[in-house]
Amino acid sequence: MPLAVYLELAVSACATTFSPGPNNILLLSSTSTHGFRKCLPLLFGIWTGLLTIMLVCGFGCAALGGLVPQIVPVAKYVGAAYILYLAYRTLLRKTGSTGEGASKPLTYANGFLLQFLNVKIMMLGISFYSSFIMPHGFRVSAVLAFAVIMAVCAGTGNVIWATLGAMLFPIYQRYNKVINVIMALLLVWCAWKIVSI
Repeated sequence: MPLAVYLELAVSACATTFSPGPNNILLLSSTSTHGFRKCLPLLFGIWTGLLTIMLVCGFGCAALGGLVPQIVPVAKYVGAAYILYLAYRTLLRKTGSTGEGASKPLTYANGFLLQFLNVKIMMLGISFYSSFIMPHGFRVSAVLAFAVIMAVCAGTGNVIWATLGAMLFPIYQRYNKVINVIMALLLVWCAWKIVSI
């Protein structure tokens, strides 16, 4: 398979995964509250979940392609409900201090589970695999390269958003209620976008 196909895939993946979405907004919100280091489990959960989804999309694209029309109507509502739950947790969150009533950072499991409920990620994986890889025939090496490229591009975007959140950490300490409302509303917007697909 030509190297140009992988480069086109990487450019397209970066263009779509760097944009605001549930993963990036959640990371921005979490790191602005708890700092970068305390949110590493969430970040690793997102990465491993995304890599898993991309491998499933790559190896099972033909089977998933036939099931997507039946899965998407249910999955998008389940995913939107989970994102609304995360918005609720964001809204009620207290500062990252260790005092009584302070919220805890989201976990690895939260990040991993989000990938399986994020219809945008599933649709992105299926459409990118179908567009860039499938026309050149099935090869295990191509599927693995596809999954790694998608995960690296999305992971780079995640780190950028998480770093921005960590840079906002001092501001969050001062304006946490306003920032929580804004981040919760952005997550509600993401849930609405998923349902309206």
